[in-house]
Amino acid sequence: MKNFFATVLDVLKQDKRFFAENGTFLRNSVYEAAMQMDKDLIHLLVSNDETKARFFTEVDGVFVFDKVGFAWVINNREFLPDSYTRFKNKIGLIDENGDMITTSGKVELVFPYKDCVLEGGQTKEDQKRSEIFYNETLAPDEIDRLLYPKVLVNVKRVHSGGGR
Repeated sequence: MKNFFATVLDVLKQDKRFFAENGTFLRNSVYEAAMQMDKDLIHLLVSNDETKARFFTEVDGVFVFDKVGFAWVINNREFLPDSYTRFKNKIGLIDENGDMITTSGKVELVFPYKDCVLEGGQTKEDQKRSEIFYNETLAPDEIDRLLYPKVLVNVKRVHSGGGR
């Protein structure tokens, strides 16, 4: 059985727009054609049974093109593994499937102090002690004590107009 990626490439070879004069595959041209729902590209994909089954869904007798799924195949590193075009013009982290983690929606910042309040002081004795982080969930009483309005507020300095 033929590799699916090879089948897609064979189907795309039928359109000269997707290949340079030296035979280089123009991945971006295919991607742009798919995003613009190019009728010639869609006709090519519908004419092949494998690509039709993979990229089209029949709804009430009408075939609906899955351009997102097609774009994923075109941008997949297995499609053209030795091509430098397999790298997107983005810098970032990828998951085990080679997909950018920003596109997965499963990204979470795991930082132990993100929901904490730091207790600090300004005396010389406070400089020697360890920093204490109070978690909002685990220590709500301590956080309330730290954030509660203080006794000495709205202070104004009053002095006679003489020297300092």
